Amino acid sequence: MNICPSCASTVASSGRCPGCGFDIPVEWLTSLQLSIAVTGARTAGKSVLIGVMMDQFEYFLGERHQSFLTPLGSTKERFDQKYRTPLYEQRNLLRPTPPAQQEALEPLLWAFEYGGQQVCLSIMDAAGEDFESLAATDTRFRYLGFADLIVALIDPLKVPGVSAVLEGVVTVPRGSGHDIDVLRAVLAARNAHRQQGGPDQVLGIVLSKFDVLQRMRNLSASPWQSIMNRPGSTLQRDPSMVSAFDNREDAELLQHELTGLLEQLGAQLVLSAAQEAQIPYRLFATSALGAEPNASTIGRGGIIPFRVLDVLQAALSRKIGGR
Repeated sequence: MNICPSCASTVASSGRCPGCGFDIPVEWLTSLQLSIAVTGARTAGKSVLIGVMMDQFEYFLGERHQSFLTPLGSTKERFDQKYRTPLYEQRNLLRPTPPAQQEALEPLLWAFEYGGQQVCLSIMDAAGEDFESLAATDTRFRYLGFADLIVALIDPLKVPGVSAVLEGVVTVPRGSGHDIDVLRAVLAARNAHRQQGGPDQVLGIVLSKFDVLQRMRNLSASPWQSIMNRPGSTLQRDPSMVSAFDNREDAELLQHELTGLLEQLGAQLVLSAAQEAQIPYRLFATSALGAEPNASTIGRGGIIPFRVLDVLQAALSRKIGGR
């Protein structure tokens, strides 16, 4: 079943979608389709993750797969304007994504070769305020029922157990949406729009801004030093640019360590919400910037990403069949 990457309507050919008018590239219908929906509340770091992940992925493809990342349609112009130029040229934080009522939702699309397979990747980025007020039947978010991977970003500083530990060490965000409530709303919309014949979906729970949790290794209070300074811990290393494909052993260790960390922090709500989804889920830890930014600019040390490719590597390996 071929669907429009923008509105998820069934389509028979490339070109203008009869449902929404989106210009569907021919690569979407002739390649292996991989669709990723990035979700989360305001300030969770959705757009920053997309910007840094795709910048890293371009280098990764050339180094590990001798492949080129080709933006399709208006993707290059939109990606450069919204993500690459502010982050890498102006060294600024990204502006909030406009809500869907101000700017129509439209996917970013790239074509590339991965593991000998031609792939067309679709990534949908939407405003946090839309997810915070998401109605399950909102047809603008029909794509949630058809995405191969639903990425749910959780800002660890908005998880009560975590913020209590790090209060006074880092700046705790105020006044933005509740990430667990947003996750449940996203899953409700996914269930409402899900149809027979859609892809086997996976939920990716991403603890974003993980650099703030890594700072717990400097806390004198037990048990945080021993947890975060464990020799060989997956919470301290990033093999994503080294491994040509998803490293299952590393993924299982990371899942185990993150589960234990969340339980130790009293943040079982994250795990409960993931289990409520009733679809396979996987835990990720990422830091797109690598350090806490200033009020509106990237820190003096620049962008030093941590495990930003894990999400995309996992989605690709699952879609292609694993390595």
